[in-house]
Amino acid sequence: MLRSKYAIQVVRGVPVIAAPAALDLRSADVLHTTLLHLGAAGHVTIVVDMSATTTCGAAGRAELGRAYQHAVAEGGDLRLVVSADALAELLGHGGLARVIRHYQTVADAVAETPAVRIVPFRPARAARAAGHPGRRPLAVPLSVR
Repeated sequence: MLRSKYAIQVVRGVPVIAAPAALDLRSADVLHTTLLHLGAAGHVTIVVDMSATTTCGAAGRAELGRAYQHAVAEGGDLRLVVSADALAELLGHGGLARVIRHYQTVADAVAETPAVRIVPFRPARAARAAGHPGRRPLAVPLSVR
């Protein structure tokens, strides 16, 4: 699995990242890299355990917002483990606190997620090079109305 400065455990097939005590500019950059690697490994739902986090700066909030948007665009979810009291203090009363789902415990955060890992598709050229025929194009193009 990924080497990260943050502890990562997999619970019911969902990676859980232990966020640092202070989610500032430097730690938000490390969180960004960690989330990218987990996404590249096929994980679309990720839990960020912020139960030990005491401060969350603008860079931390921005990274959580980007990670949430990316996860939802991929059909997954970003979930936070944070107490209700700390939620407003860490994320404010605005958008993030209302949009990103938050839970009291890691067990609650992964309870409704099936224990599966989604493996990303390989590009067709790489699949053919590996001896797999790949997918054939559809005979009728799809259109969006």
